[in-house]
Amino acid sequence: MTEIETQATGADQRERGPLWLDIFFALLTAAYAVLFIRQPNPFFADDSFFYLQVGRNFALGYGSTFNRLMQTNGYHPIWMLMCAAVYKVFPNRTTGLHMIAALIVLLNIVVLVVAAKLLRRLRAPAWVAWTILIPFLFGLQLGTESSLSAATLAGTLLALYKFFEHPDWLSGFAFNVLAAFSVLSRLDSIFVIACLWIAALLWCLQQQQQAAGKRALRIHLAWIPLYAVLWGAYLGSNLFRFHILMPISGLLKSSNSHDHALGHNLPHTALISLIICAISLLILWRKQRDRWLLFAELPFFVGILLHAAYITLRMTGETRWTWYYVGWALLAALTASRAAACVFRAASATTRGRTPSVAATLYSVGMLLAVVLSALLWYKMGWKHSRERVAEETTIPVLRQVLDDDHMHRLLAYDQPGGMAYFTDAAVVPLDGLMADREFQTELAQKGIGEFIRRDNIDGFAGPTVPFDQWGKDTYCGHLFLESTKYTCESWMAGPNGEPQWMITGVEVYSRLPLGPAGYISLPPSHIVWTGKNYVTIWRISPADSATQPAAASNSASE
Repeated sequence: MTEIETQATGADQRERGPLWLDIFFALLTAAYAVLFIRQPNPFFADDSFFYLQVGRNFALGYGSTFNRLMQTNGYHPIWMLMCAAVYKVFPNRTTGLHMIAALIVLLNIVVLVVAAKLLRRLRAPAWVAWTILIPFLFGLQLGTESSLSAATLAGTLLALYKFFEHPDWLSGFAFNVLAAFSVLSRLDSIFVIACLWIAALLWCLQQQQQAAGKRALRIHLAWIPLYAVLWGAYLGSNLFRFHILMPISGLLKSSNSHDHALGHNLPHTALISLIICAISLLILWRKQRDRWLLFAELPFFVGILLHAAYITLRMTGETRWTWYYVGWALLAALTASRAAACVFRAASATTRGRTPSVAATLYSVGMLLAVVLSALLWYKMGWKHSRERVAEETTIPVLRQVLDDDHMHRLLAYDQPGGMAYFTDAAVVPLDGLMADREFQTELAQKGIGEFIRRDNIDGFAGPTVPFDQWGKDTYCGHLFLESTKYTCESWMAGPNGEPQWMITGVEVYSRLPLGPAGYISLPPSHIVWTGKNYVTIWRISPADSATQPAAASNSASE
């Protein structure tokens, strides 16, 4: 074998990665999968159960409803339909939960495989991307629709690459249909998809001097009706059933500004992803300014920046969840792999003929760091996380028994409604409005919470755990929480160390569209049915406990 052939073989090996590293990441993925499927509860956020509850109700014939009291469209549609399909086959709550976990694992594997296929074509080491994606997908998505979103976005990128290579009807259809489904998988992917579609259009226009370029433009534009059909059907269903185009969740999170704090609603996951993307793209701009950078990675990054601007300037602090930023993490993983390949190739070129090669050393150090970091993250975000005791396993079974014994069937909830609704038989009404519709918010604003309690026979209120310490008082007493509840409190007694404690005496309920007082519910300590530590307190309520206008005492918390 000549020296040139040896160098080429070494370069190919660096691009693919050694077999033992592929085996390591395969075993790592399997280890996450076993933990996730065997004990999914610690990996699921309370919001995850919104989809599971709606999907199960849909499968059982109750329609698109969270609590069977009102309709809802507060979700991204494809994931909800997939959940409904699972519960159609596995209607049991426990079995269905494990099947949903298995579905998420399958989608995560699709993301990793598709990313590897794309990076192989781009001559970049997939193990760099896996170091970022595996802990993100399994440890930070918390059982939401983001694994589906990551799979459709990754598929869109792979299809775009194939369209650039061979712009025919099949590759054009694959790109456009996956782009359309990416938005229906997670609606705020519209920023990224719009930028990618425009970039593909610009590439087609650039190629128009060639016959193949003119054909590519015709193919790309020919699939516009596909978006009209798929997105039009979704928007039309919202308009027909809910008399509004926008999902109630997005409407609530973007219409009110009371909870908005500029610059404070991007989590660490989003900021880290932005930093990785920016550094990687800068390296690529300097060392490999190719077609993929100009017409895929940079447009994707522009879409992320538009998404960031929308969240920062328009949305409230309720967006501080990692599953909002799956596209950001996906681009960070892919661009980091490509940037690493550039660094390895540059090091190899500057040290050619020397022994030992700086490139080989750099490559070995990179693999070692990837293995060590992946193992540490698996311990923290996989093994350790799976050992956490969660309310679904400890507190909610007790709550379920209390509700049954006290014949309480319909609850208003200030927070944590997902698990309560899924694991009990109670009809739970989240006061933050995410699992309702515009009509509920309108009636709440016009008629007040008292009318709703009377009309729908609400017999319980789930509020914060009492009594409060100083943090709880500062968070809940006299302060609007999730733009929906504000509690009145009284000094209660001294704690174990002599510190003061406070007890809730009532709650002022707010409508969110428009934002304003919707009535007052008296919550005397004598009406407490049950208190679960670090979870919720249940008060029994009746129409007599509510008032159309908030009590004067609700304007400020008692000291």
